[in-house]
Amino acid sequence: MKTEDIQKIKNLLNLVNFGKPRESIREFEGKEIEAIQFELPKIIGEELPLVSIDGSYSILFSFLGADTWIALFRIVVTEYKIQVKNGKIYYLINAPPKTFDHLNLLSFNEFILDSQPEVFSKAAEIATAFQERNPSLFASNIMSYLEDITLEKISETYNNCILLKDGALLTYKALEREPIYKSIILNCRMNDILLAGISKSTSTHFFRDNYTDDFFLKRYYDKKYSNLTYIKIPDTFIERQTKFDAWGKIHFAKLHKEAYKWFRVDIGNDGGNIDKLFSSIAAYSMVKLVPGYPIGLIEAHKIAKSVRDFKDSYELELIRVLKDMGLSANDILEGAVDLGGKELSSFHEILDQLSR
Repeated sequence: MKTEDIQKIKNLLNLVNFGKPRESIREFEGKEIEAIQFELPKIIGEELPLVSIDGSYSILFSFLGADTWIALFRIVVTEYKIQVKNGKIYYLINAPPKTFDHLNLLSFNEFILDSQPEVFSKAAEIATAFQERNPSLFASNIMSYLEDITLEKISETYNNCILLKDGALLTYKALEREPIYKSIILNCRMNDILLAGISKSTSTHFFRDNYTDDFFLKRYYDKKYSNLTYIKIPDTFIERQTKFDAWGKIHFAKLHKEAYKWFRVDIGNDGGNIDKLFSSIAAYSMVKLVPGYPIGLIEAHKIAKSVRDFKDSYELELIRVLKDMGLSANDILEGAVDLGGKELSSFHEILDQLSR
């Protein structure tokens, strides 16, 4: 770059006073943000068991010319409880993790969609609403459906626990998840299950700032609210929009004094004592590696992501099936790409499998 161009940039940057702190207390819906501070349980170790659900997926083959993909979905359920021994807190595995793998065909082809459950057609319709068909959104909506039906099953068969779902308790209206979530909420109330959804990240701007809500709170409210804190988002914010169904009250929470970030926490059932629920979730969020994020969701995420480690075994069996269907080696090689058309495996690895 030319020296004068750099100098121009410098002069423009000097117009911004980066050292001056921005206003930290803001007007929110005509009032200062109402932040509720809470404490950890007085006696740690008496909390309800924690059950957590997370999911992930991996694309095995992409037949881009046919708008068709083979995807492997993995949904994971973990169970933890807290034990205090000699003044130290231990997170104990209450039951072995449960994994549910689903191999599915994702396609915008009408003949394929007609032969699949209706949820696939609805997910495809939403993904088609964009200028270009969005296969990632298609896959994400199928994964959320698999998470939701797992959540429903857990709510039917478990009792007296805290049930956490990765992500917001929010669904596209077009997906028509109302029957599932009404069943989940009812089951939780009947079976004394406290329900919440915790989002790893958020793209919302409820606080009317350029920064996303989680980053905004971390940057401008972290010092003011140095203790455990939650902030409720007014219901009117969700009622204004028309695209989503909300199945919980939206909050942002700091679940550890040294929390990595503020997390969005949607409360579906607080059992009549929201402070106690946040206190219990915070008790499960004292992992030193990721302070402020519950141990159950940490481990569920790790196991769910391992779906990628099983690609080779699934790919080998799929290649055999595709060869039996009469597809040529060239057809199979063309399918070994991700959603965007990028090669999934090296050529020699695919060639090795084709030669078996």
